Amino acid sequence: MKKAAAILLAISLTMAAGAAFAVEAEEVMAKNGMVSSAHELASRAGVEIMQRGGNAVDAAIATMLALNVVEPNASGIGGGGFMVIRNAKTGEVVFLDYRETAPASATKDMYASQQSKDESWSKVGGKAVGVPGQIFGIFAALENYGTMTFAEVAVPAIRLAEEGFEVHPMQTGIIADNYDKIAKNNDLDDLAFFEDGLPIEAGKILKQPRLAEAFRLIAEHGVNAMTEGPIGESVVAAVNRAGGKMTMGDLKNYQVKIGDPAYGTYRGYHIYSTPPASSGGTHIVQLLNILENFPISSMKHNSPQYLHTLAEAMKLVFADRGKYMADTAFVDVPLRGLTSKEYARELARKIRVYEVMQEVQPGDPWPYNGGNETVFLGGGGNKHISTSHFSVVDKEGNIVASTNTVNYFFGSGVFSTEYGFVLNNEMDDFSQNPDSVNAPEPGKRPLSSMSPSIVLDPHGQPFMTLGAAGAMRIITAVTQIIMNVIDFGMHMDEAIEQPRIFAFSSGGQSGPLRVEETMNETTIQFLKLRGHNVEVQPRGGYYGTAQGILFIDGMMNGGADSRRLGVPVGF
Repeated sequence: MKKAAAILLAISLTMAAGAAFAVEAEEVMAKNGMVSSAHELASRAGVEIMQRGGNAVDAAIATMLALNVVEPNASGIGGGGFMVIRNAKTGEVVFLDYRETAPASATKDMYASQQSKDESWSKVGGKAVGVPGQIFGIFAALENYGTMTFAEVAVPAIRLAEEGFEVHPMQTGIIADNYDKIAKNNDLDDLAFFEDGLPIEAGKILKQPRLAEAFRLIAEHGVNAMTEGPIGESVVAAVNRAGGKMTMGDLKNYQVKIGDPAYGTYRGYHIYSTPPASSGGTHIVQLLNILENFPISSMKHNSPQYLHTLAEAMKLVFADRGKYMADTAFVDVPLRGLTSKEYARELARKIRVYEVMQEVQPGDPWPYNGGNETVFLGGGGNKHISTSHFSVVDKEGNIVASTNTVNYFFGSGVFSTEYGFVLNNEMDDFSQNPDSVNAPEPGKRPLSSMSPSIVLDPHGQPFMTLGAAGAMRIITAVTQIIMNVIDFGMHMDEAIEQPRIFAFSSGGQSGPLRVEETMNETTIQFLKLRGHNVEVQPRGGYYGTAQGILFIDGMMNGGADSRRLGVPVGF
């Protein structure tokens, strides 16, 4: 496995300019194809499909299904996600949205009562489950952009589920951490993750024959297995058994959205990412637009000056996210204004070299939007650390970036016990305030931060693909990695492994500046002296866990986050 030994950090302190970090990165290079995911076995599943003649989309679905097996806590067919695809022949970049939706029974005030808050209806149990979209997304991707059938790409995942894999201590810990909500909603004897009522021990082989059976049924019946077959029936029964209200009609009415990605540029590089119902792509572009107004490459990497500028820009972006971002099927969001270079220059002028913003009000992007202003109450979004991202590139230059989730680790805690997969708790990404535009409504997609992204160079050629898990920190993690590569000349793994920060604002007030403990101590002290409310936290998934691939001189350079079990595999 990647990075069995601890990552070595060599620290050099420069009092005038801050800290410069040298990270011992693990270079993984390939020429014919590469997959970078949060688990080595999932990466190998995607590579296997490419070696059998499949393209990047075929490999992406194989990887997605394998992640359902080896990382069942983070994503799977009980959840949903986003995918950005670049077609090598046409150069077209498209966006697939198979995010979960609210069922027809949803109401704006369904989480407004004190009882709902006390009993965590939006997080645990059947009322927390959104209509799963991943199966629909899989078939939309294969039928429109792939070359293989579901039965063909599912072969590695079925084999993994039946033969099993060795459980890592991290995985045992995640199962133990979620024991209460799983036990509350299921008979533990029905779940492969438990033995004699206890989480399966690290080092043991985890087999999931029921999940393998689900994949076989999907191979045989296609999406009908969900819309009118036994898998959909098991989902509906599990939700309703756990106190929710979902019908087969909710599944039959689900629609994948295929359209244009969010787009922007940074120092001439072309950024393609996720539009609403994800806030991720829009605000990555906005954050990069603000930072483009500063001479970032002349600042030392992770120096006090750089991190101060970055943190202040993050606050401005999250103020706008909280006010304006929503599902554009239900409200007019000023997307053109938020991604406008002119608006970014206006925001950049608010950043002072030696002053820290304490009050951070949203800006006004409407004058840059080219339309009429709409006034509404925003809110909602996610704050947890789960989800799973992977990136895929094939030898023709097809690229897939995909982020998938069941929201919190092990989602709602409700399982389709007949087929061994967990159901999401995506309803928690809605606002509990019924007056918010992000309050639940039938068919609405909850606000997300997932940001699978593809970056092309100034000539329009493939340059990088990446994404991350980590809720709102996805936006800041992806942005920092892009800048690590473009501004500081790092290779992929080096860019991913650098210490990160996270700053935000909420309700008009600045939040703390959170810094990974591997950041240089002198830099941390300088940030405090500038007036930042610094919170030092352990290095880990809170700051996002990323996977990416960089193109270097005709080769693919993979990186995967050691904050997770990430491993890039190429051939």
